Amino acid sequence: MGRLDRYIFVTAATAFLGVTAVLSAMIWSTQALRQLDLVTSQGQTILAFISITSLTMPTLVLVIAPAALFIATAYTLLKLNGDSEIVVMAAAGMSHWRVLRPLIILAVLASLFVEVLAIDLVPASLRSFRDQVSRVRADVVSFVAQPGRFVTLSPGLVFHIRERASNGVMRGILIDDAREKEISTYVADRGQIVETPKGIFLVLEDGSIHRRTAGSASNGSVVAFQRYAFGLDGLAPGGQGGSELRPSERSFDYVQSPPANDVYVLIGQAGRFREEVHKRLSAGLYPFAFFAVAAAALARPRTTRQSRGLALAAIIPVMVGLQISSFVVGGQLRTSEAAVPVAYLLPLACIVICAFALQGWIKFAPPQALVRMVDAVSARVNRLTAN
Repeated sequence: MGRLDRYIFVTAATAFLGVTAVLSAMIWSTQALRQLDLVTSQGQTILAFISITSLTMPTLVLVIAPAALFIATAYTLLKLNGDSEIVVMAAAGMSHWRVLRPLIILAVLASLFVEVLAIDLVPASLRSFRDQVSRVRADVVSFVAQPGRFVTLSPGLVFHIRERASNGVMRGILIDDAREKEISTYVADRGQIVETPKGIFLVLEDGSIHRRTAGSASNGSVVAFQRYAFGLDGLAPGGQGGSELRPSERSFDYVQSPPANDVYVLIGQAGRFREEVHKRLSAGLYPFAFFAVAAAALARPRTTRQSRGLALAAIIPVMVGLQISSFVVGGQLRTSEAAVPVAYLLPLACIVICAFALQGWIKFAPPQALVRMVDAVSARVNRLTAN
């Protein structure tokens, strides 16, 4: 890249990284507060809390990156136009495509980065987050929980032991699981934490399970057992009480060809794997589509007397419509194979239409009411500034 390309690229890349970092940190702080019980009630250090909750950052960046690229593109083009740099470049014979070249490079890099996140890094981080939280819950059961005290492992799940031996064996175990409509109470003489390739389990011995329906007048049922493995992997946020990974936590190779014995295949929800495959593959198209919308609206040279407020107001419904459409199509992928091509055609159509608009082959006439409203607001602002 030449000096001009480097100048535009650095300006946009700095804005992109800054917006991504700030928005991710803000959302992460709100999400991390939900896991504050790792420190307050489950005996973990602040460093462990930060390391575990930071595993959600790839997911946040995946969601934020398209909007951050749009903001960075709009900021760069508005800055170039505000300083009359786009006008000077146009007067020197440079086309708007030439001005957009470094921004297109940034958009391609951002799209590739999002694709890598969606295919590999986000599922891996979700698996690690699930494993780390499960280990914390297991540590609470094994070491932190005090004999004689009732400990809430997760909302609706209460754990109690009478005593703990030096070899890790717990005696007098009671677990009350009210996370679902059917409430289960586990009572066992002894138990021990066992870690296997399939997950972390609390193996209970010589006990019984008391099951009853919430709000029902019946006494429920009682099932006695000699050995019972209570899965602790389901204690991670979003867990369902078992050790099965969700499709969003599986590797890309797995979701492409899920085995016939997978729990989601067995219960007739194989469409979730189709949804996951195409959502990951199409994720890299949306950053470029968001960039195309900003470029089509703001890349053409204008004088400083021509307000960009109308252009910014006009692209807001486009951005909202594109985002809502992506959610709708993503939901349809689970139940309908016909939605598969739409998942790719939606962002591609947006990119093509924006390219035609930037080339001048398509012209959009904004509603006159919107034009009058923007002109009125601009005139009011100018009067206030003059006074």
